[in-house]
Amino acid sequence: MNQPFEKPFTFDRTIRMLISVIAIGGALYFLYILKDVLLPFLIAWLLAYMLNPLVRFYQKRLRLAHSLAVVLTLLSVAGFITLLGFILVPLIENEIWQINGLIATYDLSSISHDGIPMSIADIFSRYVDFKEIQDSLSRDNLIEIVQYLSPAVEAIFSNTISFLVGLTVVFIVLLYLIFILLDYDKINELWRYLIPPKYRPVVNRITLDVETSMNKYFRHQAFICVILAILYATGFQLIGLPLAIMFGIIVGLVHMIPYLQVITFPPAILLCWLRASQTNDSFWMMLGLVALIYIIVQCIMDLFLVPRIMGKAMGLNPAIILLSLSVWGSLLGIVGMIIAIPLTTLLLSYYKEFIASAERIQAEENAKHNIPTNET
Repeated sequence: MNQPFEKPFTFDRTIRMLISVIAIGGALYFLYILKDVLLPFLIAWLLAYMLNPLVRFYQKRLRLAHSLAVVLTLLSVAGFITLLGFILVPLIENEIWQINGLIATYDLSSISHDGIPMSIADIFSRYVDFKEIQDSLSRDNLIEIVQYLSPAVEAIFSNTISFLVGLTVVFIVLLYLIFILLDYDKINELWRYLIPPKYRPVVNRITLDVETSMNKYFRHQAFICVILAILYATGFQLIGLPLAIMFGIIVGLVHMIPYLQVITFPPAILLCWLRASQTNDSFWMMLGLVALIYIIVQCIMDLFLVPRIMGKAMGLNPAIILLSLSVWGSLLGIVGMIIAIPLTTLLLSYYKEFIASAERIQAEENAKHNIPTNET
C-alpha cells in the first residue's frame, strides 16, 4: 500500500487537502459550540480509556464475562478510593487540627525571634486581630461553628441550581462510563466506519500512533508522579513540616504538568512559617530545608526518573525531552507542556517516515532511468 507521503502534491490534491482542512476546522468549531454537552461524554470516555485495561485483565485472568468484569472494575475503583480515604483522611485531619492549635496558641511577638523581618510583624499586628482569631479557632468553638453553620450551608447548596446541575453531570458521567465500558470495543470500531474507506488506513494508523504514544507517556508520567509524591511526603515528614503528607502528595501530583510545581512554593513558605512559629527553629533554616528537599527531588527526577523511565518509554534523548518541553510550552503554554513529549515523538516518527519515503521515491526514479544508486 502506498504511503501518504509518496503521492505527488498536485494542484488538485492540494485543493482537496485545503478543503479537508477547512472542513476539519468547521467540525472543531461545531464541537466547541457543543462543548458543554459533550464534556460529560468526553470525561466518561477518558475514564473508560483508563479503566478498560483493568476490565481486560479481569476478563483474561478470572475468565469473567465482559459485563461482570466491568462491574468488578467499578467496585475495585470504588474500594480503592474508599481505602485511600480511610488511610489519608485521619492523617490529614490530624495535621489540620495541629495547625489549628498552632494558630490558636500563636504568639505574635515570636515572629522577630524566628528571623522574619519586623516589617512583616508590624503588618500582621496592624491588620490581624490574633486575639479574636485565637478565641474563634479553639477546637470546641470550631465544632460549634461547624455544627451551627452546616444546616444552613447544606440548605443553600441543596437549593441552588448549580448543585443540582453538578449532581446531574456526575450521574450522567457515571452512566456514560458504564455504557462505554460495556461496549468499549464496539464504540471504537463504530467511529472508524464513519470515515470514508479511502482514508480509513491513514486515520487508523494515525489514531493508533497517537493512542500508543499518549498511553506510554501518561502511564509512565503517572508512575513518576507517584514516586515524587512519596519522596516529597517523606522528606517533608522528616523535617516536621505541617501537613507534610497532604502537601507532599499535592506537590508530587502537580508534576503531571511539567514545571507546574512552582505554584506550590507560596504554600511551602507559609507552612515553613507555621513550623517555625510552633518551635524555636529559625524560619530561614526551615525554609532552607524545604528548598533542599525540592532541589534533591528535582535532581532525582531530572537525572534518574525522567531519563530512565520516560526517556526509554518514548525513545527520546533527555536533551530532546527538555527541548520539546520548552518549545511546546512557549507555543501552547501549559497544554503544550502536557502534550509536548508524545507529540514530539510522533512528529519525529513521521519525519523519519517522510525521509524514508523520499528515498524510496528517488530510488524508484533512478531505477526507471537505469541510474545506479549508492549502496550504504
